[in-house]
Amino acid sequence: MENKFSANQGIQSIDKASLILDTIKESNISLNLTALSDSTNMSKNNLKKYLVSFVRNGFLVFDEVDKTYSLGPKLISLGLQALNQLDLFAFIDSYIFKIKDLLNRPVALAVWADNRPVITRFQKSNNPIDINMEIGYSPPLLVSSVGKCFAAFSSTEITKDTIEKEIKEFNLNRNNVEQELLSITKKGYSFREKEYDHIPGNCSISAPIFDASGNIIAAICILGFANDLGMYPESNDVQVLQKITREVSFNPIHNSKIN
Repeated sequence: MENKFSANQGIQSIDKASLILDTIKESNISLNLTALSDSTNMSKNNLKKYLVSFVRNGFLVFDEVDKTYSLGPKLISLGLQALNQLDLFAFIDSYIFKIKDLLNRPVALAVWADNRPVITRFQKSNNPIDINMEIGYSPPLLVSSVGKCFAAFSSTEITKDTIEKEIKEFNLNRNNVEQELLSITKKGYSFREKEYDHIPGNCSISAPIFDASGNIIAAICILGFANDLGMYPESNDVQVLQKITREVSFNPIHNSKIN
């Protein structure tokens, strides 16, 4: 039976636009007009028309100095909106509120997107002095609890490039990093007790959410302040977080949505 979405029913200009965006997405560096032309097999004159429209609409950003193109804020916004519409994350929302109500702490949900963790949900606490976190924020992999959670439980093929980059960026000891990630897999949760620039809160705890096959698909994070958030295994904060993330992971409804 012929696929109703066969090639002769499509719009070629949209196919070309998708090819351009995919080429930029898959590149580790921003690309100039010549590099994009070579990678997409499109003429520079034709390609330039697409690029002008992409930049004008926020899908791409043009660097006036280097004359290169990179993905723009509109794509991030669209991606986050798509995530917001997934039944899975609507299902997890009730558990996020449950953690917030039990602990009265800020709670965030992160997923893995474009080789990095991205915050897709955030719920403030009821405290007068609170921590805020922007939807779409991407925490570092090795110095945030959310990042460490993904680094510990994800395939090394997925995280190795980012790990190598951040070991150099944050001047980390490779052996210490490896030992910490191993400890996280054994304990089942990660934490951050050191303050870093641009990372909300003084400290935080994160625990993974797995699918039916045992793959990490998200992480829930609790944020707090020094001497306030319990980061040891017996603490109420860790116990509640691990109990609820396990409930999500092993809930039959949750796993049916994934499968």
